[in-house]
Amino acid sequence: MISIIIPSYNPGKNIINLIESLLSQDCGDKYEIVVVDSSTDNTRDIISKYPIKVFFQKPSGAAAARNVGIKKSKGDIIVFIDSDCIAPKTWLKNLLEPFKDSGVFGVAGTYRNKNNSSISKFIQYEIEYRHEKMVDKKEIDFVGTYNCAYRRDVFDSVGYFDEKLTQAEDADFSFRASKEFKIVFNKTAYVYHDHVSDMFGFIKQKFQRGFWKPILYSRNKSKLVGDSYTPKTLGLQVLLTGLLLVSFFMINYLYSIVILFFIYFLNMDLFRFLLKNDKQLLVMSLMLILIRNTSAGFG
Repeated sequence: MISIIIPSYNPGKNIINLIESLLSQDCGDKYEIVVVDSSTDNTRDIISKYPIKVFFQKPSGAAAARNVGIKKSKGDIIVFIDSDCIAPKTWLKNLLEPFKDSGVFGVAGTYRNKNNSSISKFIQYEIEYRHEKMVDKKEIDFVGTYNCAYRRDVFDSVGYFDEKLTQAEDADFSFRASKEFKIVFNKTAYVYHDHVSDMFGFIKQKFQRGFWKPILYSRNKSKLVGDSYTPKTLGLQVLLTGLLLVSFFMINYLYSIVILFFIYFLNMDLFRFLLKNDKQLLVMSLMLILIRNTSAGFG
């Protein structure tokens, strides 16, 4: 038995596309769809029309909603997806494929982008670049709940998502789970998603992640040296970008050029990936990398 859990907070009509895509999965009928809704809009009326399980609770964050879903569900395997995603027909089948190995207790999937803006395409390529490096790893330790699955045994042993965390609770859980259980990455299990498409949204997203990173790693100190998703050079890039700003305002342009060179040197693999997939985006990425580092640094 498979349980697909969706935390929901004011997704509006977006959740229609998700639910209908889940009801059309090429995976037999041995799965249930569980929505834990905390919406203040008309989402309740929308989802009540579908043959799914719905539980309502006061807004308490995604971690709390997922925990309710786990406790209310019946599945031996617990699957998570976000309310603003769309799943192709083969998604669930592909996500579950690695569980044929009894030693696998968690599976992480990936994203595909529904948006054609330059910023959203940069976000997608950066995700793809990081995920490409995870493909050959026998085990991973970083899992996003927008697209993943765990055996119920993992929750029985490790516990649930930490409800004190309003972000990064999925990474925190996967760090804890990977200490005891084997988690793998499956590139063929993808969902579609609208990434952030405007500059303000991009800055806000990177600022929030910069804010939560120290909290996440203070709780998981062994991951300070790196995890299976985050580039080991990212912290250094943020530091160098801060020095770049200082040197620029001190009107020391020689230092600025040297520091800028090192920042871009640390991103050479990403540049090669972009050159292979989208040459037109390469120039804009020079600016977006600096904005990403700066926003994360202030966060």
